[in-house]
Amino acid sequence: MDIPPPVSPPSLPRGVADYFGGAAWARRQAEATLRELARTWGYTEVIPPTFEFAETLATTAGARLAEELYRFLDRDGSALALRPDLTIPTARIAGSKLYDQPLPQRFFYAGPVFRFEEPRAGRQREFWQVGIELIGVKSADADAEVLAFAVRALQALDLGASHFTLGHLGYFHGLIAHLGLEPDMAQTLQSALDRKSYDDLADVAGVLRLEGDDRRAVLGLLDLAGPQGAGILARAETLARNETMRAAVAELRAVEARLDHYGVKGYFSVDLSDVRGMDYYTGITFKAYTAYMGAAIVNGGRYDNLIAHFGPGRPAVGCAFYLDRLLLAPTRREGPPPDPKPDLLVPPCGCGGYVTLADEARAAGLVVALALGPEPATGTPKAQCTCDGFITHQDGDATSRLSRRDWPDAVLGRRP
Repeated sequence: MDIPPPVSPPSLPRGVADYFGGAAWARRQAEATLRELARTWGYTEVIPPTFEFAETLATTAGARLAEELYRFLDRDGSALALRPDLTIPTARIAGSKLYDQPLPQRFFYAGPVFRFEEPRAGRQREFWQVGIELIGVKSADADAEVLAFAVRALQALDLGASHFTLGHLGYFHGLIAHLGLEPDMAQTLQSALDRKSYDDLADVAGVLRLEGDDRRAVLGLLDLAGPQGAGILARAETLARNETMRAAVAELRAVEARLDHYGVKGYFSVDLSDVRGMDYYTGITFKAYTAYMGAAIVNGGRYDNLIAHFGPGRPAVGCAFYLDRLLLAPTRREGPPPDPKPDLLVPPCGCGGYVTLADEARAAGLVVALALGPEPATGTPKAQCTCDGFITHQDGDATSRLSRRDWPDAVLGRRP
């Protein structure tokens, strides 16, 4: 009997979504792929709580992220907040609970995070992050490991053509320090770079009354983006105004050399003008993009000062995969993922042999569902126990009668 839907279906708050059928299966499969890859690279999983004290998250998240926290009061009056990312809780665990453990430490995480922001394609107010953090090593080798892992992860997900931009926040911070910019003016400069506006950069240079090399350094920031081999780093070195900026360029050169060892250097272009992101990044930063998605699908970088908020300071580098965007890209390219279906249907029988039949098939690695009612015409093979020592196997238009003794070799040996 057909059951009519509710007259007025319950609505969801803005920024959250239900996942079921093929969408839920694809989400869990992608997460499992990344988890297994991280395991083979020596990363162990951490599972932080969904909410923590708001002060813990806000003081380390930076002004922008702190504004996006979902805050609420506990019954005892404590101010709590839902986690806005998984890097901060991982840093807290490393700094407060694992500070006396051997280094380096490698962590993997996966789960939902929450930010109060305007929902848009590939980003809800509740969205999934999967990521890794490498803690306790400050070197080009550590940076390159995380970068190479990100490339290999997208390859494992079979996402298609992807490319990365690689920058270094030390270059921008060094310029701010050289110019002696107050926070408000530094934010104005960052906003001009975010908009990729030469006119806005010129306005900033005018307000600051910059001349000579200082003016060229500011106006030249937008020219420090492009493919490797295009002289970007050489140009950045020429424009550098202090040792901090020159050190950032040297670190990028060292990281590029290691990426060549991994065979993934070609995936990366340089972009020293991209200074958006978490306030806690201190060194290299990178983002990944793919076709059919305008926003980054991976975001990461070095954050050497974050863990010191929770315990002894530790250098660290990591990245987070935006699972919602990773899944939206192939959906836009190929359509929604199909709903999963079993490899074999087994109807009940009077003697109870169907239970053994199903168990044998599952032990052989098949997905088996009992045919307990009207089954949709999906073309799924069926195996029916006839209660006389035989099995009727139906696969499409072909039907065969097999003895229970021949069942495993005849059917399970040629998996659907």
